[in-house]
Amino acid sequence: MRRNSPATILVLMLIINVLWFIYSLWHRNPDIDDAWIGEMVWWMHKVGYAKSELMHGITSQEVRSLVHHKLFSLNGLASVKLFGFSLYSLKIVSLLWLVIFCLVLYRYLLKKFNQELALLVLMLFSINAFVFQFGFVFRPEIMVMTLGFISWIYLERSFEQTRKPYLFLMLSGLFAGLAASGHLNGLIFAGAGGILLLWNKRWVGSIAFGVSALVGFAVYFYDFTRDFGIDYWLMQVSSSPALFHSTVMPKSITFLAKLFREHLRLFHSPREIALSIMVILLIVGGYKVLYKTLKLQMRYLLLLAILLALIAVHTTGKYLLLYLPHMLIVSGLALQKIYTFRKKNLPLTGNINSRQAWPWSLALVIIYIVVNAGWNVKTATNKWNPNLNRELSLKFANGTIENIYVVAPMEFIFDEIKYYGRIQADLSFGDREKAGLDISGPEFIELLNLDGINRLYLTPEYEEKFEIHHLPLLPDGREAVTRLGEFNGLTIYKYNGAK
Repeated sequence: MRRNSPATILVLMLIINVLWFIYSLWHRNPDIDDAWIGEMVWWMHKVGYAKSELMHGITSQEVRSLVHHKLFSLNGLASVKLFGFSLYSLKIVSLLWLVIFCLVLYRYLLKKFNQELALLVLMLFSINAFVFQFGFVFRPEIMVMTLGFISWIYLERSFEQTRKPYLFLMLSGLFAGLAASGHLNGLIFAGAGGILLLWNKRWVGSIAFGVSALVGFAVYFYDFTRDFGIDYWLMQVSSSPALFHSTVMPKSITFLAKLFREHLRLFHSPREIALSIMVILLIVGGYKVLYKTLKLQMRYLLLLAILLALIAVHTTGKYLLLYLPHMLIVSGLALQKIYTFRKKNLPLTGNINSRQAWPWSLALVIIYIVVNAGWNVKTATNKWNPNLNRELSLKFANGTIENIYVVAPMEFIFDEIKYYGRIQADLSFGDREKAGLDISGPEFIELLNLDGINRLYLTPEYEEKFEIHHLPLLPDGREAVTRLGEFNGLTIYKYNGAK
């Protein structure tokens, strides 16, 4: 590589990204999903199946949970068996999948395009704030993204190969099905692959793809039993407070109306806005060049975006990770072409040529880099002290800890889950509120009695939600709670009505 060449600059930026990411791993702060999803793995390891005491009282999850990210949970279980249960034995699962993906992506781009594009896309990918954050969070998006992208590689090869195309289609379908078994949003890869084959009149091929996808997706049903089967799963899905239920429009209209809410995902915050504007304008600007080279991938990207809008329950930006690689490959190639012809007048879209497009294309990329780098600084510098939860327990729980049933923030399970009788998330009460229940005042006391709670470790937000300072007296005239003190932003209370 020549000094000051684009490749040299990209390598330097990539090295900086990687080093900063490595620094961020040290004492990385727990994410709420590390606890929410990770607790399922704790119970899988301890009792042999997924359940949740954090969400006690919500859709019978304290009995058993069938609504979890099956293949990803099994990955977590393997890590816990190897390293024991901890925040970092969970986080390392996503980190491993991130490394696998980067190797797959680089090899794919090097083989299909050239080193400069491979380095450009890898740099844009590595600095993305969602990649930086969720590459070390126990959530399934990185794994699902990897499996979905491998599915795409085999799908593309089936179009390019005249010999044994069905082998590639079956491999593509298998990985698409595995992606769906890691998170139901991964169904977009099976859907997009099947529709793309039909779009190109590969009738028999679509059947081979679909059958293989079903084989991969079968992993999702590994923990279904006679007593806990499809009816139980449907109950947990349909009754979940996390789901949006429209009471105005028919479900069919609500389903299609989700397409008109997808902009909420693409433009939710500066992270999404910087990415979306860069990708959209580069695709528009380089459309003529891109369609000749990446017609199949552009169609696939369009299908993924539409299907995600229809399938995903929430419009959260982190789901963009599922098709982020395709967004960056398409926009990266457009940027490379514009750079190559920056001193010429290659006609692009409308009256715009490559000479005119280069300055604003570069500006879009710089904005994307600056915005995401700023977010990454925040992620990397927000450090966690793993001893604080233990100190809290020793100070306020002492020797009776196995008899304590506590309401606390989800992250308190690290690494206190093995000591308490139950750690129930404050968020579980928030979900009850979403379902229409009153969780404050006298009703809160009823819930404490129902769940057998005797301690409360509360943030100011939940002190206010529960109206903790305005609770009525107990029947015997005593105060409902006794304030024991404060610790690390939490106020510690003893519930006096516990039996």
